[in-house]
Amino acid sequence: MARNFSPRHFLQKTPNVLLKRYFETKNIAIVVEWDGLGESDVEPIYEAIQKLQDKDRTETENVFRQVNEIACDKGTQCLIEEGQSVFHSLQLADTFAAMGNSYEVALWMYLNHQEVFEIAESLYRMDNVGSWKHQGVYTGLKPKIDPEEIEKFSEKIIEFYKKQGRGHHCVIHNYRRENPERHCYFAYPEDYAKTELEYDENGKLDNRNIKPAFEVIFVYRPESGILETNAKGKATDVKILQEAFCKTILDLEKMPDENSRQFNLEKLKERFGFPINPQDGIKRVGLKLLQVELTGDKRRRITFEDGSNDAGQPIYDFIEKALYQKSIPLSQVKAVKAKIQFEFNGINCKKGKTVTFDISTPDRCTLKDDHLHQIAKKYLEEWQLAEKAEIQPMPDDENDGEEAA
Repeated sequence: MARNFSPRHFLQKTPNVLLKRYFETKNIAIVVEWDGLGESDVEPIYEAIQKLQDKDRTETENVFRQVNEIACDKGTQCLIEEGQSVFHSLQLADTFAAMGNSYEVALWMYLNHQEVFEIAESLYRMDNVGSWKHQGVYTGLKPKIDPEEIEKFSEKIIEFYKKQGRGHHCVIHNYRRENPERHCYFAYPEDYAKTELEYDENGKLDNRNIKPAFEVIFVYRPESGILETNAKGKATDVKILQEAFCKTILDLEKMPDENSRQFNLEKLKERFGFPINPQDGIKRVGLKLLQVELTGDKRRRITFEDGSNDAGQPIYDFIEKALYQKSIPLSQVKAVKAKIQFEFNGINCKKGKTVTFDISTPDRCTLKDDHLHQIAKKYLEEWQLAEKAEIQPMPDDENDGEEAA
């Protein structure tokens, strides 16, 4: 979800020295008496922006929206993460610590390291995606990063979406993230053409034909052998895209058996302790919802939900009582969906954060990709609710891919 953008709020939060430098860097002639202008005196700057030529004003507003989107704690962490990667080798933590706020951090990065800024912007969006389809592949593969292989993948995506009357072009960017290692591919296929009303440079209202792009994200995790995909469409569509990724980027003959399930929630039918390591800063973990279906009949489902803040597991009392009254043994139901909540310890007397997410069999999870969500993913594997794809390729199936960037 995009962060709210208010031009006056943005100008108030951003140091004047950086705003002035922005206009100088862009060669935008703005009429502002910068000398003696207070940091909270935004009206002269705001009014001057409104008086710019349409082209300069539109560009300025678009850039400020970009900066505003990543001007937050999570955005700053993405900037630090990408900056310190082997591709940039920038140690930015101390530099950022000396700055006034995340708005200063974000605009400073845009002005000084625009490539890092743009990559971090993509990683920030990835961290906030809330629904992924999971597919078990093989552990330890080396994804392709050669331009030729990425072009082949792009052609596969174009071929798929052209059948829907779109996707005539597709650009793909790939990045590597650490702790844990993730190889991320951002695809931007062309969407359906649209006509929008806009004002031209002379203030005339007219139609403009545009060809927007949409985003599809693929993330391969070599440690667990999992491919995560964020793409709109039917489950069968996502499977086709995943298979294209496996063949072109992971150099596999085909995608592994789609019946190999990534999530197995059967343990949650009975009282589960959710063992944790205190070093991970977790206060407690609780099961908030469990949905079961009668064996052999997917149309008949029962959902148990706990809306209390009880530190125990009162939902299990509810489950046991309800199934007992209906004379349904646990062996006759299958767990197909769960809602789990992680509560983390607070710092400096502040209330700790909470991460609540859904898991549905066989392959859907709403966990995102930021630090706390990574901790939750680790425990799903430790509790064997998320099965590692431990299958290794056959000895004669050599994989000569390079490390992803």
